[in-house]
Amino acid sequence: MRQIEERHVANQVDLMVWSNKLDLLAISNFKGEVQIHRLNWQKVWNFSPPKDCTSVRAMAWRPDGKALAIGYSTGIVYIVDIEDKEVLEKLDLELEMSEEFEDAKTYGITCITWAVREGALENATEYNVYEDTSIFLQKPPSFSNGFQKQDSDDNIKDFKEVPEPTQLNMLVVGYGTGYVYMSIFGRYPYGTIHLAQVAKDECGEYRVLDICLSDDFSMMQVFYQDRSSMTVFVALINTSVLSAYAEEMFLVANKHGQVLQLMSYLDQTMISITEAWEHILLEMDNKMANYAASVPEGGVSADLLELLMLGVPSDELEIFLLQDLTAKGLKKFGSSVELSYSTIQRLVLKQLNIVGHSLTYYLSEIRGITRIPDRFKILGIEESAVTEAIKACCAFLNKCLELQQVIDSSMRNYKGFFRWLFVAIVRLLDELMPSSDIVKITQQELTHIAEFLYNFDNVQTTEGSGSGSESPDKTVKFNLERLGQYLQDQDLTILPDDEDNPWYKFLRANTCILKESETIFNMSEFRRFSLVQQQRFLKDAIYKVFDVTDKDIGRNFSILFNIKCYEDKVTVHSEESLRLTQIFDSRHQRFLTAFVHTSSEEGIRFVAADIKEKACNSSAVKYYFTSKLLQDENADERHMSVLDLQFYSPDYLSVLTTHPHNEDNTVFIQLPLKNAIDHSMEFHIKCKTCIFTDSISRINISPLLDEGVYKILEKMDGFRIAVSVGRKVAVVLSKSHRKVRIFEMEADGEDEQDETLDTTPQSQDACGDRSSPDNQKSEDSNDDSSSSDQNLSF
Repeated sequence: MRQIEERHVANQVDLMVWSNKLDLLAISNFKGEVQIHRLNWQKVWNFSPPKDCTSVRAMAWRPDGKALAIGYSTGIVYIVDIEDKEVLEKLDLELEMSEEFEDAKTYGITCITWAVREGALENATEYNVYEDTSIFLQKPPSFSNGFQKQDSDDNIKDFKEVPEPTQLNMLVVGYGTGYVYMSIFGRYPYGTIHLAQVAKDECGEYRVLDICLSDDFSMMQVFYQDRSSMTVFVALINTSVLSAYAEEMFLVANKHGQVLQLMSYLDQTMISITEAWEHILLEMDNKMANYAASVPEGGVSADLLELLMLGVPSDELEIFLLQDLTAKGLKKFGSSVELSYSTIQRLVLKQLNIVGHSLTYYLSEIRGITRIPDRFKILGIEESAVTEAIKACCAFLNKCLELQQVIDSSMRNYKGFFRWLFVAIVRLLDELMPSSDIVKITQQELTHIAEFLYNFDNVQTTEGSGSGSESPDKTVKFNLERLGQYLQDQDLTILPDDEDNPWYKFLRANTCILKESETIFNMSEFRRFSLVQQQRFLKDAIYKVFDVTDKDIGRNFSILFNIKCYEDKVTVHSEESLRLTQIFDSRHQRFLTAFVHTSSEEGIRFVAADIKEKACNSSAVKYYFTSKLLQDENADERHMSVLDLQFYSPDYLSVLTTHPHNEDNTVFIQLPLKNAIDHSMEFHIKCKTCIFTDSISRINISPLLDEGVYKILEKMDGFRIAVSVGRKVAVVLSKSHRKVRIFEMEADGEDEQDETLDTTPQSQDACGDRSSPDNQKSEDSNDDSSSSDQNLSF
């Protein structure tokens, strides 16, 4: 164990969690901020809390190390991308259940576990032609590589593609009102269970302490606390349904991820379309707002119509055309507006349509899945909800087609308008026409221009503003035909003319088709919807497909045992004094748990629960440390209080204790669990009502340990630790919460002898380089080849 860094921090640190894939440490402070640091304490980023007076209660890394789940005291969980701290998911867990507790206070998130199922699934490893959507679907264009290269004015943000997982992983969140929320990949909501179902007491108030899943997800061990008696319980829940239907969950969760990715793509495309439309309005404001404000309301349309019909402009219009607008300015103005229209047309045609088709395809696949009840009914997806989502998707595609037709007519009218206005300016200047063809305007074009000008300055006043004639400073908005109404969150004012549409005529003549077919829908109910309203309707319909609010997943689970951990009738310990850690030992198929009350002298309570064939054979022991561990020659054997503990691996438990003689020092112990298990008492847990009774022996484990299992941390009054077997590192936090010391575990003997040299600034920088991408691959390969049974010596 070799020290590689020691730092003083500006804000008091609260929680610390290592990544098992990268040399990164996530810490939270008393201000509610979360920071990511490298080994050399270089800060990667700082993430502010969602609101003031919010604290971080729990954190967990995604198994691939590329995202961090952060649980807050307000009941909110953020899943944050490590690269750019983008919020990938936001879960308002406490709010979902607050309706059932009208006068209950918010307890917030209490624990987060992000477990990964061992072993690859068939869906993730074998190629299936039926799952290869590239055969049928056109991939949406890349925002960064497609349109921005074609046109730098599109202002489209980069779209981040989420890589498809190769292993099934599950985010499990415990929170203050006693609920346990489960989410596959941290995206697909599987459901929520309440500890009242476990304790069979609907009136009880519980607090989830910690959750651990077995390697195949067939078992879940939950530690929780009764708020009224402060008694700690442990429950082993049979979740074999998660293991039996792992393939099905993986498949549906991936479909859900693809749908969510397309919906995010759709949101960004709609933003880009709105920005292009606002660019048209901005151009119109820049050119014509002053003129519109100088004439009475409706004067712009009247003056332009008079010029169209009589060929003679008013004095104000003539000054505007010759001095403010000019022929050159009109050309530039027309090109800018036409470019924006082309952008909108391209986004609708090449992106909205592709996304709509892809959504329809994936939703149709999910509907097909619902028709295989023996495999997928357990996931709780209803066919009727999926059908409604497909209907909403078809309606959105229909609205896109409608918008495309409006854009075609708008571009036609714009070209006619600018050509006519250019001719008018040239004639006023008595100049020669560039071409004789530009002067020719058909009667149909005149009609379109007249209709276009009729509502040209239909000013829409916002709150606190009047019409354009009241003040030249007022913002004037122009009703540019029918396009703008589709990009507002309100009903359409100018409805499409579909009376002569042959398809609608056919449906009106054959109403029986709509009643008998599941694939032909009546779109009349969406006739007044704008594109924005249609998008919101689609999002709501897709949300209902995956909504788990009314889903009772508890009926698929069974309780193997639910038992008190101990019965302390004398002392009621505070919630803050409890330190609990658990891990699943896949080699021996057992849950290992250790917990301690730092305010008590009882020492560590250790439990091993064997789940082989669900026999529930267990063993337990209480052990404590004394100064005998340090080979203390003093006759007076002193107790060493446990400050914190965490499983380093299924073979070692990392423990931080006080120093028996020096308050400024603490002792870091790597406790071999074999010693603890060998001296524990075996029993059948279903036959007991309480684990730690007087019959469980309390052992001084110090004489049983070798000298090499501990390290004295000089001038470090430790308070909390965090360890990682994946990266072979540990961090110790001081009692003041302002000093941290980082150690490299399993260091070679030569490195340990050269510790003085290795802690120079140059060597610290070298240690920090371990987190570089080039060195990560070699370390990962070394981690795989190393054995967890390696002897840890200091």
